[in-house]
Amino acid sequence: MVKGSRKNKPSSVLALIVICAIFLAIPTCPEAGAQSGGGADPIYHFTGRGRAHGVGLCMDGVMYRALDGYSYRDIIHYYYTGINFSLVDDNMPIRVKCRDGIVRVYPLHQYLYHLQEEPESYPFEGLKVLYVAARTYAISCIQRGKHAKDGYDICSSGNCCQAFDENKNLSKYPNNCRAVDATTGEVITYNGKIITAAYCGSCGGHTENNEDVWGGTPLPYLRGKPDTYCSRSPRYSWNVELCRSDIEARLNSRPDTAIGALQVMDLSDRTPGGRVRKARLVGSAGTKYVSGSTLAGILGCQSSLFFLLWGNFDTYILLSNPNPTSSLVTFSFMEPDGTMTNQIAEIGANSRYTMKANDYLQFKEFSTRVVSDEPVVAERAMYFNFLGGTRGGSASSGVVEPFPKWYFAEGYTGGSFDTYFLVQNPEPSEAQVKFTFMPEASPNVEHTLKIPPYSRVTLHADDVPGLEGASFSTVVECTSGEGIIAERSSYFNYFGIDGGHNAPGVEEPADKWYMAEGYTGLGFDTYILLGNPGEDFLKVKADFLREDGVNVKKTYDIPPRSRYTIYANRVEGLESCGFSTTLTSANGDGFIAERAMYFDYLATGSMLGGHASVASSETSESWYFAEGYTGGNFDTYILLSNPNERDAEVRVLFQKPDGAVLEKHYTVGSKSRFTISLDAIHGLSSSEASTTILSTNGVGIVAERSMYFVYSDGYSTRGGGHSSLGATSPSSTWYFSEGYTGF
Repeated sequence: MVKGSRKNKPSSVLALIVICAIFLAIPTCPEAGAQSGGGADPIYHFTGRGRAHGVGLCMDGVMYRALDGYSYRDIIHYYYTGINFSLVDDNMPIRVKCRDGIVRVYPLHQYLYHLQEEPESYPFEGLKVLYVAARTYAISCIQRGKHAKDGYDICSSGNCCQAFDENKNLSKYPNNCRAVDATTGEVITYNGKIITAAYCGSCGGHTENNEDVWGGTPLPYLRGKPDTYCSRSPRYSWNVELCRSDIEARLNSRPDTAIGALQVMDLSDRTPGGRVRKARLVGSAGTKYVSGSTLAGILGCQSSLFFLLWGNFDTYILLSNPNPTSSLVTFSFMEPDGTMTNQIAEIGANSRYTMKANDYLQFKEFSTRVVSDEPVVAERAMYFNFLGGTRGGSASSGVVEPFPKWYFAEGYTGGSFDTYFLVQNPEPSEAQVKFTFMPEASPNVEHTLKIPPYSRVTLHADDVPGLEGASFSTVVECTSGEGIIAERSSYFNYFGIDGGHNAPGVEEPADKWYMAEGYTGLGFDTYILLGNPGEDFLKVKADFLREDGVNVKKTYDIPPRSRYTIYANRVEGLESCGFSTTLTSANGDGFIAERAMYFDYLATGSMLGGHASVASSETSESWYFAEGYTGGNFDTYILLSNPNERDAEVRVLFQKPDGAVLEKHYTVGSKSRFTISLDAIHGLSSSEASTTILSTNGVGIVAERSMYFVYSDGYSTRGGGHSSLGATSPSSTWYFSEGYTGF
């Protein structure tokens, strides 16, 4: 792409997931070898906090509170809600199953001397907390008859009861023994009854309600609460890394977790304190739900307060059902090795639906086929942190069927631009594909590859010999097979603006193209890209239709089998304006056209990025968009172009996920462009919305949608924007060759 000097407007309610930017690329297990898309055997990175269950006292928090001068009773009152203190006989006998397996009887006071819960260096007020809680817990075990059927009261296991050592050399623990003496007979009660004085090593920053961890009846004194002191401990946080094959082996070794080949590990069902309550494991053999503590044990995590560090790409499939009845939709995800998985969803009448692919595929490249029993509209949106540094988003409407050829006007490999072609083979036989690259000022370059059945391949154009630093148009041709789907994705740093954009190809050249979007105001650069796949020079007439009704006309000559760039900011008469574009071949020969824009939306530096869109070869009296969002830091615009001599009367329907429909009416002046801001419409604030646009007086128009955003998952943000041409009609089938949930 020709670079002009320049400076520099988001789609669904999102579930919280954890994305950690410190992993810039997902490595593979040593035996797997490197492979694009996360490798044959990717490593799953888990980050976690705390140790054990997190209910009751947090002994790390206790320690740092004691070091800061809190008394032992103040500390106990913080962790146990609404409690009091009482006295018991410290000489009462207690039957202990010792480490050697022998049951011995100790006076309660002596039993406490032999506990091995905290070191001698632990602060004295903290040790007093420990022994009051330990005494209370031991008596509660006797009262509950925890081990009565086994012939003893309490065992020596810290994982079951309390860590006890009958051989402990008491002379080496004077502070521990002094703390036992200083709290002789002291226990914790609630409403006059001994409590179950649970405690753990480290809560990881928040203790838990007992019922959220162990089930059963809520105990009013075991209420979860934040613990900022815990974070000062060196064991506050930890990490675990496992190859997917290792995880699969561990899961498949148990009937309660066997799921075959792991596809998704969903850890979103969490307790108020953040621990995994139930994990959803999806695999080739089915779906299993297991407790967070069970999964933590399988993975070797120190507690169930852990997170899977998800990939840097989030992929959404957005559907609009404009029908008065619900639609049953099947999503088929096709991976590079030919693996295909299906998910089924029901979409309500006159509503919008969001499918997050990351909930069903992790660390995967894939293409998608959408099949519905009623015609629907489909788009795909992606939000990314490409290679750990380039942040943004892209969106594209789907295509309705495979074709033998696809044409792209845009393509660039110079500077900090990476351009990829994503090609899907949705058919049962192998496809042979030829790429013909037509650079702006150098000979054509060809490249071939094979695509297995029901799969997708990725070609990095920057790696193709002869395309170094080139601006080019492309023809992607299926030379054997029944047809393919092709898209192009680019990631870039454009004069300090980083981001990415995406567009599908078009099926054939045309002698006229329409673009509704275009802007040259502060912070925006707009490029019109023209590709001439023919053998003769081509003269193209451009009509730029400004939003104020002024028309600007220009003519351009395009060499054969080449690409041509129009930098709209430098076109006289287009300074600082919104406009749409009509492009016409003067001699009737076909060509292809796209538009790319780079921006600093609102000139704040928070929404830097770029977007691209194919042009439309026709006007239409109906346009449909599945995507649209006005919540958070998302701004959504519908751009309408009327290239005709008559005004267009337009009826617009905004469809929400709950089936509510909001209707508006607009007039789009002749030979002009019109902008609708969804965020400014009463009733659409903080809402997902699909859009249907109908010209009611027979005047054909063109419609695009542009969105500008700061996309956040609670851990990282990605500012940018994306744009998409609308669909002229719903369809029962949609295809997307691009899709990624990896790093």
